Amino acid sequence: MRITDVDAVLLRGEQTYATQASGAEATDNGDWQLLVKVGTDEGLTGWSDVETLAPAAVSCINGPGMSVTGLRCLRDILLGQDPLDTECLWDAMYVGSVYYGRRGVALHCLSAIDNCLWSIKAQAAGLPLYQLLGGKRRDNVTAYASTLFRDTPEGMAEAARSYVARGYRAVKFGWGVFGQDPALDVELVAAAREALGPDRELLIDPGWYGAGWKNPNRERSREENLALCDRLARYRPGWVEDFIHPERVDDYTYVCTQSSVPIAAGEQLSTIWDFERYIRAGCVDVVQPDLTRCGGLTVAKKVADLAASANIDLVPHSWLTDLLNAYSLHLIATLPRAKFLEFNVCQSALTRGICKGNFKLDSDGCVVVPSGPGLGVEVDADFIAAHRAN
Repeated sequence: MRITDVDAVLLRGEQTYATQASGAEATDNGDWQLLVKVGTDEGLTGWSDVETLAPAAVSCINGPGMSVTGLRCLRDILLGQDPLDTECLWDAMYVGSVYYGRRGVALHCLSAIDNCLWSIKAQAAGLPLYQLLGGKRRDNVTAYASTLFRDTPEGMAEAARSYVARGYRAVKFGWGVFGQDPALDVELVAAAREALGPDRELLIDPGWYGAGWKNPNRERSREENLALCDRLARYRPGWVEDFIHPERVDDYTYVCTQSSVPIAAGEQLSTIWDFERYIRAGCVDVVQPDLTRCGGLTVAKKVADLAASANIDLVPHSWLTDLLNAYSLHLIATLPRAKFLEFNVCQSALTRGICKGNFKLDSDGCVVVPSGPGLGVEVDADFIAAHRAN
């Protein structure tokens, strides 16, 4: 079997990232979305989404590359290769893009392609993807509702109650207005905790922009980050997530060792080397690789082994489409210990429309691991064609 095409599919939508003052649902990225499609001469096809700067990613995948090693586009590296050679092709893409890649957009594109190759590999074997990743230890995974902070305490309480009514046993609020006013931050978290009650997990993602996502030029200091955790501790968060600049490893270690609040991070890390640095430095209690950023499943499998050795939890960052939910579920199914699936409840019309038969919460607040050969979800080809922009 040989790779015959690697296609960067750029989709255009009409919504933008937005929060609400009321409890009405927030909206994730609805303006641009990139999908990657890998085709083979035997008719097997792999699809993956990728969370990155989508218009730039198109050029990394199938733009005009250069002849010199290290400056080739990813499509040129892969054409004619055996898609089952996942490890070898990961290395080839990494080396082939090394002068413009190693991290950032190019590594994100590599991650999505790697996911596609794993999907093709499972299809070729006639097995669900989790079988190739080590075997299924569970049939379903507890999902937490992942959403944005509302602008007011009243909106937070209304939103939290709606997730309780829908059966979620855990909710994460992130970004939005958080960070603009420390007093308001506490009011928002307090309102959510009261509405969720004592038996449900409250997870908090403050963002590492110290003054909120609308003012990204102000980072919190090390002591301010510790004070933030101290302010939130009384509301018993299951974790506080990704609130320090990802390059400030020493700050993560300092806060993690000083604070009583569990610390989670990792969504912005790429390659096994980044995760080794975090885990060995004691930065996190929960590690959060994003399968469209970390290096794909090839890297995520190694991160899972590191997390197990360090006895910390792994919860993939999965705030995108149901393609990423499916890849994350297959990985989580294999873990010795599974805490949560991040379940994006504020998908835009663009991200929600990409897959057919969207995942649903069962009566226990869980999502079922897909079965059947390959990834176990189907893209909506008509929707993709209607929204394609390149």
